[in-house]
Amino acid sequence: MNIRVFCEYMQNPVGIDMEHPRFSWLAEGGKPVGGQRSYRILVAKSEGDLKDKTSLVWDSGEQISGDRLNIPYAGEKLETAETYYFQVLLTDLEGETFASETGTFVMGILDADPWKADWLGGPWMEEWAFWFRSAISIEKKVKNAFVYVVSPNYYVLTVNGKRCTDAVLQNANTDSRKTVLYATYPVKDFLQQGENVLGVELGNGWKALQMSRDEAGLGEHSFSLQMLLNYEDGTSRWIYSKSEDWYYTNRGPLLENSIYHGETYDARLELTGWDRPGYRMEESEAPWYQAVEFEPEEGTIRAQILEPIKVVAERKPEKIYKIGDGSYTFDMGQNYAGWSRLKVRGERGTKIRMVHSELIHDDHTVNQISLRGMRATDTYILKGEGEEIYEPDFTYHGYRYVQVFGLPLEPGEDTITGCVVRSAVEPIGEFCCDNALLNQLQKNINWTEESNLHSIPTDCPQRDERLGWINDMTVRNEGALYNFRLAQLYTKWLQDVRDTQGKKTGAITDTAPFRVFGCRPADPVGAITFLLPWNLYLHYKDTNVMEACYETNRKLAAYLKRNSTDYVMRWATMGDWASPVKDTDMSSIGGGAVSMVTPPRMMATAYFYYDCCLMARMAGVLGKKEDEAFYKEEAGRIKEAFLRTYYDKEKKYFCTNSQGSNTIALYMGLAPEEDREEILRNLVTDIVETNDTHLTTGNLCSRYIVEVLLENGYRDVAYDLLTQTTYPSWGYMIENGATTIWERWEKITDECVMSRMASYNHPMYGAVGVCFYKHFAGIRPDETDPGFKKVLIHPIIPTKLKHVQAKVDTMAGRIVSEWKKEEDGSFVMKVEIPFGSTGEVRVPLEELGLTLSEVLVNGKELSLHKESVDGEGCRLTTADNTQALFDLSSGSYEIVCR
Repeated sequence: MNIRVFCEYMQNPVGIDMEHPRFSWLAEGGKPVGGQRSYRILVAKSEGDLKDKTSLVWDSGEQISGDRLNIPYAGEKLETAETYYFQVLLTDLEGETFASETGTFVMGILDADPWKADWLGGPWMEEWAFWFRSAISIEKKVKNAFVYVVSPNYYVLTVNGKRCTDAVLQNANTDSRKTVLYATYPVKDFLQQGENVLGVELGNGWKALQMSRDEAGLGEHSFSLQMLLNYEDGTSRWIYSKSEDWYYTNRGPLLENSIYHGETYDARLELTGWDRPGYRMEESEAPWYQAVEFEPEEGTIRAQILEPIKVVAERKPEKIYKIGDGSYTFDMGQNYAGWSRLKVRGERGTKIRMVHSELIHDDHTVNQISLRGMRATDTYILKGEGEEIYEPDFTYHGYRYVQVFGLPLEPGEDTITGCVVRSAVEPIGEFCCDNALLNQLQKNINWTEESNLHSIPTDCPQRDERLGWINDMTVRNEGALYNFRLAQLYTKWLQDVRDTQGKKTGAITDTAPFRVFGCRPADPVGAITFLLPWNLYLHYKDTNVMEACYETNRKLAAYLKRNSTDYVMRWATMGDWASPVKDTDMSSIGGGAVSMVTPPRMMATAYFYYDCCLMARMAGVLGKKEDEAFYKEEAGRIKEAFLRTYYDKEKKYFCTNSQGSNTIALYMGLAPEEDREEILRNLVTDIVETNDTHLTTGNLCSRYIVEVLLENGYRDVAYDLLTQTTYPSWGYMIENGATTIWERWEKITDECVMSRMASYNHPMYGAVGVCFYKHFAGIRPDETDPGFKKVLIHPIIPTKLKHVQAKVDTMAGRIVSEWKKEEDGSFVMKVEIPFGSTGEVRVPLEELGLTLSEVLVNGKELSLHKESVDGEGCRLTTADNTQALFDLSSGSYEIVCR
């Protein structure tokens, strides 16, 4: 049995700063049926001590428990910069013990006041980057060494001329007035006896965003650095950045750097050896100055505990078009986030421009209509010394096409390499079926989601936003949790959201970190501080996030109540955003994105109800019984007000009888139960008859409407919407060449009102992908036993869908759900339940048109209520005209129903 171990959801994390880090593990390749009887966690300062089980800093002792998620450390006090080794000993139900792989975690700075270094910078109002260097002398043998860097700007750290990490676009995006994150770099292998040089190349990044947007601004370039040297003789030395020890220049090769506009790099101005020992500043052509002490950032300094941004993949161009002006357009075959790596030879001073876009014109020149004035252009000026390779450090682009001007020779296949850049979270989900359009839709959803993971979940990677909109995330987060391991990134981002909360009002903002666009107060449809902690609990059994957000949510719920009239919200700015243009107010914000048929205030009131329902659930989990009762009562009052204000009891519909109005009420449980079927019929009539099986919904209800249909007996209508190919539909995007999800239902290629909000890589409409895993494959966590300790596999099966295959690598282990309708009329399911988990599988006989006569499990017949088939751990608990229900132990099963 192979046992994988995790610390704070990551393998071998470096630089964590909590006193009680949590351990999780999953077992693979074990016995067909099995579970965990007990566990024992060992933690030591060396691998040898761990192996010998001596000098342990923590031995949990044998714990009779099946728990495998988020077990907190409870040993000796952990030490700053110490590397710890840990192992899990797992005993199965038959009494056999297995040892896990050895994991490590490296502590960050654990002092109550972790930061003692000065903040340094260069006081210039320019777009040039800054280069800082400091020489240190090391005379003793080093056991280990760490550099800690904090900056609100993007930077690159080098030691003796070598980059200290393959991470890019450091540091993580935060509001530095509230939170500043330091990154930890193990640097022992970069050091030498004698002189060593620390180098920091500092760009604009998010702190100097206004400068990079408007080409003017304040000198907002600063960083702070601490270095810890632990010597082999047992002594230690801290080095803190001080202005007298650091020097800088702003006359290097990077002439311009902007997240939005791109970079200009003049290789002729490279500062050869600037960050290496022996460099003589007084002989440099660039002027060097002593660093200037800056005011520290106001935010609390914390460790950066999340997966860093990296180049996660590379792409070769699929086509190269020669343009009449001598330029070339490279079609990378896929819209994505990242940059272009240039490989070139040419004469000194040759200028090459790489212009990026999502679209091209008919003549194959780039069409930047969706960039909203952002240049997305990287310029490289050759130094003329053989083969030269360039890729940017302080920008990234959302693009499929790159038009290259100035190439001295006809390009080869390696002239341009596409670098896919995102937070290096682990992909965990796969889905496919027998419908090619749905498979392409799943692919597009995945590409869109990963294009928008850059230490925060962004809205788009190409124009002047790239912001964490809570409206989008409210609907999109659940589907993303099936596709990527996002626990740490989401935990970090929820801190960003909490940082926006008003101290007096409790209101939060539309975007987090709050900059560039959005409002305070946020549109009340942004339920992310309620919904995301709940979904992290369901998928990861994580109560820490729930507790961290609880007071925030209490204040926010009180604010919403104060700003309602008899529990009906007084305002909303966005609502069900960007529905088809015929149903939007073209004079409204967002390029005419506000719905005219689904009132925003109605949507806001529905979400107010949803928030209180979620608060009651979370209060129940956290043992806050009085709060649980209070929020249930509040939810009841909001429901009464919602029905009184928005429901037509006689006609059985909400508001204008729009798809969105009826959907939101049905999805959130606001519809009267006795009228539910008639409301559903009104909804289906509007979809099928009034709109010829098309949607009139926006970013929120386009996901919810599909779920409402699937869960209420209209699975074939839902399937027809998902596979529709005429406007407006997801299939329309694909039919028009989309490789990611559009922001609007409309195809917009020319200047118009909507072109101001017309991203072609925007995750909100991809939220519907949750249905592939949750409904078609049927995989979902059980609220009563979360973290996939109990796995529910309840597929909903449209008539036209013949085959589905899905897997999710959860923290409990791999879950597989595959089903197929055979030509002989039988139904075959292949299911995998992780070690230590149980499963409940539902075969929807009525949907399949089956009257059950025989059930085979792994080739052997199974009778109703029989405990198992040859010890294989499967029991048929229910079999009637509607369904067959199976209870499963962990293992792999093939279930055949005839």
